[in-house]
Parts: sequence; C-alpha cells; structure tokens
Amino acid sequence: MVHWDRLHAADDAIACAAMRPRIAFFDYPDVFEDFYPHYGVDQRAFATSWAATGNHALVRLLQREIADVTWYELSLAPELAGATHEQTGCRVRFTRSSAAHRLLWRAFYLAPGAWRWQRAFPAFELAASYAAPLSRELIRALRAERPNLVFSQDYASGRFDVLLAFARALGVPLVAYHSGSAPERYVGRLAKRLTIRAADRLLVTSEAERRMLIERFGAPPSRVAVVLTPIDTDAFRPRPAAPPGLDPRRRHVVFVGRLDDRVKRIGSLIRAFAEVAVDHPDADLVIAGSGRDDERLRQLAAELSPDRIRFLGWVTDMAELLCAAHCLVLPSVMEGFPTVIGEAAACGTPMIASSVGAVPELVVPGRSGWLIPPDDHGALVRALRDALAGDLAPMRAEARRLAEARVSPSVVADRLRELLPL
Repeated sequence: MVHWDRLHAADDAIACAAMRPRIAFFDYPDVFEDFYPHYGVDQRAFATSWAATGNHALVRLLQREIADVTWYELSLAPELAGATHEQTGCRVRFTRSSAAHRLLWRAFYLAPGAWRWQRAFPAFELAASYAAPLSRELIRALRAERPNLVFSQDYASGRFDVLLAFARALGVPLVAYHSGSAPERYVGRLAKRLTIRAADRLLVTSEAERRMLIERFGAPPSRVAVVLTPIDTDAFRPRPAAPPGLDPRRRHVVFVGRLDDRVKRIGSLIRAFAEVAVDHPDADLVIAGSGRDDERLRQLAAELSPDRIRFLGWVTDMAELLCAAHCLVLPSVMEGFPTVIGEAAACGTPMIASSVGAVPELVVPGRSGWLIPPDDHGALVRALRDALAGDLAPMRAEARRLAEARVSPSVVADRLRELLPL
C-alpha cells in the first residue's frame, strides 16, 4: 500500500530544509514494469539496493557532488512509497502512471491474444509514452517537492515532451541526457522538431550525436555538450584477478551484456571465436549476462566450441571479471555509451567493439583496442586474431589513461557543475 500521508510529510520536510538544489530524475522506461522485472529486480530492491546501470553511477555522482536527487519511477501498481537508496544516496519514489496508460498497457500486454497485435506496437508505444507521465500523482509529487531542475535520461520518448511541459509549468530548467537510439526511432518525431531545441541543456555521449542534434534538429550549439557516464575508477582499476571458476592459466575473451542477439550479436561472436580458437588453444570465450536468447546461444556454443565457451550469468564482481579478461568484446549493432566499455577501460582492459554510438570515445584503434564496423563478421574475426596474437600491455596502459581523463568521477563532476543550470 502507498502511504501518501507519509510522503506528503516527507515532502514538507524537504521543502523546509532546502539546503541544496533539488533534481527530479527520470530514467528511460515508461513504467517500472516495462524493463526491470525482466532482469529479476522487484520494486523494493530497485528502491533500496540494486545499482547495476549507468544511471546509478550518474545519480550517485549527482547526489554526492551536485544536488539532492529524487529518482521518480512510474509504475502500474506501486508497492511502496519510496526509500533512500543505499548505493546512490538518492530518494527513490514510486508514483502510479495515469489511468489511461494503465488501461492501455493492460489491454496491449495482458488481454487474450494481445501478442497478436505486435504490428500495432509503434502506435501503442507512441500513446503509452505520452500517457504514462500524465499522472495526477506525479504532478502532485512534483508540485510538492518543487525541484530546481528536471533531469530526463532521454529526449527520444514522448515522456520527454511531457516532462518539458512540466518543467515549464514549474518554472525550472529541463536537462536531457541521451545515450542511444537513432532519430528514426524517436517517439513523437514531429514534436521533437520543437521540443529538442527547447531543452535547456542536452548532454550527449559523442561528438557525432552533438553534431546531429545541431544540424538535424536545430538545437542551439551552446546548449549541447558531450558528457560520458561516470565510472568508479577506484573500484574499477587494474589489479590481479582470478574470478571463481576461471582458470588463471588461460586467457579469457569476455562479453558482458544482456543476451539479446538482435542487438548485441553474441551469436556472431561465438562463431568468430570458434574460427580462431583452434589457433589459440589457451584462450576461452566467457559470456556474462542473461536474456531472452540465453538458451539458443548456449546451444550454438555447444555445437561450435563445446569446451571453450563459458556462460556465467550475471556476475557480482564485474571489476574482477574485467581485470581477468584478455580483452572485452562488444559487437553490438546499436549502443549509446555502454557502461561496460567505461568499466573495461578503467580496468585497463583492451576492447574490441563495433563503431556505434559513443564507443569510439574510449575505444581508439591501435591505442586502447579495435573498432570494427557493425555486423561485419570478417572484421570481428580479424580483430580477435590480432588481440590473441599480440602484446596488449601498451593498450592496457592507454585504456586506463583514457578512462581517467574522460570518465573518472572527478572529471565528470566538474563537467556537470559547469553545465547544469542550477
């Protein structure tokens, strides 16, 4: 049950204190149920302890260095009012999505035969994205807290347009941080011609994305800046590591991410490794993560290289795994700024990655790794051969240097202090 009286009392106390600026933070999913339960995360864990995304690193830094953050999460059915998150220090607050959104979501996903309607998904996505935040509970919460800034993880959704309207009604600036998606996939593309240029600040993850916003959407150049996701460069640092279950005498080519072959192309990685494995009998492929294609990918690995490919599921100590890696491989066809790239660089781990999104910000050919064209199997095979045949010590040092210069918390915090209109 949601205890709104307690929430209002907490809001009054916060409003009276007013010692630091206040940021209202919104992440990408329309509602909690769209994303987090698929990874085994319930609302209580989300509100108190779970911290496995780049958003958590960003919010931790904002809370520690810049302002008091309230992370707003919309839900079909909030199970708790909220809590203080143990890892980030921010408040996490659940509010119910609008009645129209709840009806639409249940009709699309839960009605008999609903999955036959998948051709209608673009229309559903458009309506749901705009309807979810049009919630009386959310509006009341924002009016009570009176944030000094609204921070949206993205500008690609209909919710961004609604949050912009909320910010204007509150008389506060809106900042959007985007890390992924192409303009052709934006929700509410016609509105974006107006709303993107109206944002008070757009934080992007690559120079290419910055140029695109300026040239294609008319965003004022002074309002668009490159900021990468902060990485804890103390926790992620070069050190000897031997994760349980991995033989320290062998070399490990590592993939980390959700097992969604349509985007991540893990199947292509398995095939490429099987081609080069015979020439490098001391190397194994290690796959960390879970997802809808888990079983199919395990079957493919068993067929092509049964004793040389390990599936770990999600690991608890990512730094330990990355430090033990000979190299990280991320052959995705679409990314924003993958957090694992920053983590690998901080660990001094060379990287093989597709040249998509903001990956080239840290993967510099010949210096910290190999950039390959997306969906180019031959290039992936060649990069694996090079990585397994060469001395990677110089790349390890350069990867760490790039991480310290681009994604260390102190560097990102200074950049945010400079850019946020607080």
